[in-house]
Amino acid sequence: MKQVKKLENEKINNLMIRYVIPSIAGTVIIGIYGIIDGIFIGRTIGAEGLAGVTFSFPVLIAISSIGVMIGAGSSAIISISLGKKDYKKASCILKTALTYIILISLIITCFGYLLIDPVISFMNLSKNLEIYVAGYSKIIILGAIAQIFAISLDPILRNDGFPKKSMIILALMSIFNIILDYILIVVFNFGVMGAAAATVLAQGLGSILYLKHFLSGKSNVKIGKNSPFLEFSLIKRIAKTGFSPFIMELAFGILMIVHNIQFMRYGSPLDVSAYGIVIYITSFLYMVYLGISEGVQPLISYNHGAKKFNRVFEILKKAVFVNAILGICSFLTILKFPNLLIKIFNPYDMNLIATTTIGLEIHNFAILIMGVSMVLMMYFLATEQPKIAGFLSLGRTLIFILPAIILLPIYLGIKGIWWATVFSEYLSFIITIYFITKEFKKIKYEKLKVKK
Repeated sequence: MKQVKKLENEKINNLMIRYVIPSIAGTVIIGIYGIIDGIFIGRTIGAEGLAGVTFSFPVLIAISSIGVMIGAGSSAIISISLGKKDYKKASCILKTALTYIILISLIITCFGYLLIDPVISFMNLSKNLEIYVAGYSKIIILGAIAQIFAISLDPILRNDGFPKKSMIILALMSIFNIILDYILIVVFNFGVMGAAAATVLAQGLGSILYLKHFLSGKSNVKIGKNSPFLEFSLIKRIAKTGFSPFIMELAFGILMIVHNIQFMRYGSPLDVSAYGIVIYITSFLYMVYLGISEGVQPLISYNHGAKKFNRVFEILKKAVFVNAILGICSFLTILKFPNLLIKIFNPYDMNLIATTTIGLEIHNFAILIMGVSMVLMMYFLATEQPKIAGFLSLGRTLIFILPAIILLPIYLGIKGIWWATVFSEYLSFIITIYFITKEFKKIKYEKLKVKK
């Protein structure tokens, strides 16, 4: 418990190094093995294989969004409970979260497997693409429980006071995934099905390691022995608190479907492949921003629970500064070397490289401010303000961008699909700044109350 109590007393810079660096390392590792998946597929199967996996991404994202909701919601509430010294409540939340994961995973697997074939038929794809999409999606659906356990338990482990252990587990998952990618895709020639199997097996390894930590008795937050397996009031609270990141993740899946439809309408499967490469590149940067945001979440949640508002304010300022600097560096790198990044995935197809370059150069403007928006939105999640967090997430990832994806191509052609993300990112950034300004005023008022 000493590790957790340091959150309200240790120097902020030391805490950020101890929590943020392992978090960044962990999320970057995930980003790297996602990219390596794309490299294996792009170089062994080609543009059509990349298109098949891109069409399958919404299935992967829909499942991961459940894990994100449970993990983000329960970890934030656990950390706030620890800040309030309510250790019994933290234990109850952990037990409910574990039961929730098992039940919802079984439901997703059963219904997902029944529905996937009709959904693929409805997409009206070529025969080859149908085979790729079905093969990848079915394996991901069958392994849903591994994916949800791994995604949910990682933030809970960090909030339990073990950020380094989280990083180590993520590193082991990534190494295992990369090895399996080579064996299943290159050696055994299983193609996209091999990539899906490698992902599921790696997440299965991670799930076992996370569960071992909480079942070993070494965790700060214990699984409540005398509490019920499922408390519906806590499920509601977890879902409510985790709604914002859930919406962000799920909306990304919906957006991918809409993007795929629009790219096929105004372009061809080549444009879908280009979109897949841009997603691989930007998702790596997204993971860096996410690592910083998730790294500061336990610090903000705990100190907010302990009413240490000065520390909350300082932590947020430092996180915003770091993400702003990274945004500028990422923007300049992509501006200077777009082709170099794209050729990592497929150095032979000149049409694919040219098409992807156009999209990446436009998408780059969104990358500039994405990190700052993410860490500011994370603040509202960390302080258990689900309505504001949910509104900002829904606006950024769905409400603002959907009309833009539909309307902008009418006037700008296929480039309008790419510009839609930029429009949405900047509009949501302005609205987030408005809400965070109001929040700072509220924090100053709360600080005065605490002093009195």
